[in-house]
Amino acid sequence: MNQEERREPQHKSMKVINVAGARSVWLFDINDLNPRGKDIMPELLEWLKDNYHFDKAPTSIEQLDEKTKALKFERGRFQIKEEIYITVGLEIYNDGIVAYSNSSTRDSEAFAEDLLSFTAKEFSLPYDPEIIKAKMQTSELIVRLDSPLNNLNPKLLNFAAKVTSLCGYSDVPQFEVSGIGFGNDPVRSRLKLAGFMVERQNNTEYAQNRFYSKAPVHTDQHEELLMDFEGILAG
Repeated sequence: MNQEERREPQHKSMKVINVAGARSVWLFDINDLNPRGKDIMPELLEWLKDNYHFDKAPTSIEQLDEKTKALKFERGRFQIKEEIYITVGLEIYNDGIVAYSNSSTRDSEAFAEDLLSFTAKEFSLPYDPEIIKAKMQTSELIVRLDSPLNNLNPKLLNFAAKVTSLCGYSDVPQFEVSGIGFGNDPVRSRLKLAGFMVERQNNTEYAQNRFYSKAPVHTDQHEELLMDFEGILAG
């Protein structure tokens, strides 16, 4: 067996259909970026809009998004490689920023780093990476799994059949395990991390084997976890 063959994963049936979301959250006091209180608004907002080609951007610090209560920039453009651009978004809070894309968390993180570095350079701000208190990732994938979640435990099949029978309708399809999640103690956790979950994609037939999955890790690590998970299902 050559080296290339040894690197191949044991289970290869899991397939990523699309990246539903890739968020990079950087926590820090936003005032640390401008410790001397330079008057750079609304020039900063306009510069961000123009530099990253956002289709939608706030024009003042009072123009907060109704849902997130953040300064929200939508449908921007960021170059990740030569002649390769991705669509990006940005949310600015008092305690940090959220950069997101439908590419990967690595690309969203690169966008966040580019944004802070070049903003500091453009406006002569003393940006120091050490002000970042924490970085968190959230990856969302739509995938195809060839093994049903019922394989987690044979006893679940009998339980699902009982649920089906108790519904009392003759034309109700057989119930199945539709999702599973893993999380940590939200009271003891210092950071509010997203859990790891796999569930049937909404409004899709079970026969399509399409699943939505979320994980608090980088996109490539998320894919690795899903391959391991399907290996468990395959037995």
